[in-house]
Amino acid sequence: MSINIKSVASGTLSQLADFITVIDNQHYIATSDLLLGSSIGQHVRHILEFYNCLKEGYAIQKVNYDLRKRDLAVEQDKMVALLLIADLIQWMQTAEPVALMLEGSYEAEENQVFSILSHLERELVYNIEHTIHHMAIIKIAAVNLHHYELPADFGVASSTLKHRTQYVYS
Repeated sequence: MSINIKSVASGTLSQLADFITVIDNQHYIATSDLLLGSSIGQHVRHILEFYNCLKEGYAIQKVNYDLRKRDLAVEQDKMVALLLIADLIQWMQTAEPVALMLEGSYEAEENQVFSILSHLERELVYNIEHTIHHMAIIKIAAVNLHHYELPADFGVASSTLKHRTQYVYS
């Protein structure tokens, strides 16, 4: 049996949206030393701009996460983020599997670009893992600074959840 990666990605974004729905906007935009000067909203923006790069790149079959737009409205207004999440989930539901070229650079000079073959599902897997990583950071601030209660699986990789069920920690 094969897992539907689009459903996993949509579910992860839905879990993020559930949290964004309940957080006060002042907590969403508050910067913190705990987050090294960033805010929960900045982490949400970062997550969503990766998905948005994938969506935009899907249309031309070329994705470059370095070219994300960094829309400050997403980090400053949780309603903008929620609308973007809804749009991304809707797009994922209709997106068909397709080969993509993944481009980027690890060099200071812009002309030093790599280009490798990828696929929609592979990029969704990358985005899921990236999202979970940032949700873990968001959880640190939400719980420790603002005292929100989040589900135990918020920001935790599925492999970690499976591992935890096999072992009891004292």
